[in-house]
Amino acid sequence: MRKLALSALVTACALALAAAWLAAPCSSQAARKPYRVEARTTTFGGSSYILGFGMCDILNKHSSWVRGSVLESTGTPENVKIVGMSPGKRKRTFFTCSAEMFEKVKKGQPPFKQNSDKFKDLMIMSYQQSLAVCIITLDPKIKTLADLKGKRVATWPRGTTKYDMTYKLIGGAGKEVLDSIKWQYTAYAGYNDMILGKTDAALAFCPERGKGIYTTVPKLKELMSKREVYFVTATPAMRTQSGKLYGDMYGATATLKKGVLGKGVPRQNVLCFNIVLGWAVYPDMPAEVVYEMLKVTTEYYKDLKTYHSSGKGWVPEKFGAFPAPKKDWHPGAVKFYTEHKIPFGLKYFEELYPSK
Repeated sequence: MRKLALSALVTACALALAAAWLAAPCSSQAARKPYRVEARTTTFGGSSYILGFGMCDILNKHSSWVRGSVLESTGTPENVKIVGMSPGKRKRTFFTCSAEMFEKVKKGQPPFKQNSDKFKDLMIMSYQQSLAVCIITLDPKIKTLADLKGKRVATWPRGTTKYDMTYKLIGGAGKEVLDSIKWQYTAYAGYNDMILGKTDAALAFCPERGKGIYTTVPKLKELMSKREVYFVTATPAMRTQSGKLYGDMYGATATLKKGVLGKGVPRQNVLCFNIVLGWAVYPDMPAEVVYEMLKVTTEYYKDLKTYHSSGKGWVPEKFGAFPAPKKDWHPGAVKFYTEHKIPFGLKYFEELYPSK
């Protein structure tokens, strides 16, 4: 009797296991085919490139099916044009996009006027970071933007976001100062040119890593290890003037408090242009891919600070902090933020970054 009962139990268990095996998909059915994405960022040596690498590395480690790699670029205009004109890249690329350039894309304004209809459908996936943009020098006599009159200023090539920032930041000092600048389009090489005496000042970026707390990009950190660097401030009137001349976005201000980068650095409170970057995508990227990217990077968002200290500013309450209306956010992002009750959109951005 006992043997019959044991036999019946074994048979029942075997049948149950067989039923479960038949009901479950085989491993080849369950496994998803890898979907490869690319993060296009900015110039190698800046925080955006490092954060892009961090995002992809987190995906490669923790997503079961999305794989990422990082590429450098000169900034938003190059990203928008190269990705927007390529059907293949539109499906697989997320990229650094400044708020100023995003607005121009949507309106079809230069540098996106030509073939503008190919770019206008650009959408936002998430906030990336905010940075204080200013001018640096090795000359202690240069204290405000007005002192740049007639000076050699290093920036990025015409048509890039970084050139646009430099021009419109200094433009707040007045036409006389702006027209007198001797531009040098040498990008980060301009930092070494200051040491060699070939240029007088250069564009610089200080990523935010917390409210009122800033850090340096690797190239600036390297320069500061070799020389005493002075940060050139705008005046409140200059920041207001940039906003009047070029639009409210260009009047947005960030302040580097005296000593925020170390003892005596900067030597004074420095008024900077406040730039906000987002991760942009085209609607061609599948919603499930965008959702998976946000799901994984949100779960491991604390790891991003291990790649660059500006990653400390990438926290869930800021994921939706980009000045774009909700209709311009990718459907995959909208679904993720809505399900996880993460605020996003223009009104939320204005709450976090009030204009006054």
